Amino acid sequence: MAADDFSMTVAWVYPLDRDFYNVRSQSESGKIEVANIATSSTKRFRLLFKGLSNTDYATLRTHYDTQLGGYDEFSWTNPPASVSAGALTGRWVDGSWTVDPLALGWNVELTFEVSN
Repeated sequence: MAADDFSMTVAWVYPLDRDFYNVRSQSESGKIEVANIATSSTKRFRLLFKGLSNTDYATLRTHYDTQLGGYDEFSWTNPPASVSAGALTGRWVDGSWTVDPLALGWNVELTFEVSN
């Protein structure tokens, strides 16, 4: 796996709500005003890796750490067809790493955010 590529097979991908960057504010008269501060929304996906071996777990953790969590962008080279027809560029979402140790492996969930 190249430093900026990610190609591990995901057991399941959950699409999350998009962030539309709407800002709500209330005026002195009590009226609520809504403004959109972006030209596009941000897509996010929750990735579930099930039953990872110790080696695959270490590979995934190393990739996350190498990207400094959500700092560096990388290419997700093989997303499922239900997500994209080709590679996606994005980053991990800081604080989204959750792990469930099993008797013979690991379940890991991470959130991937597509770059606009």
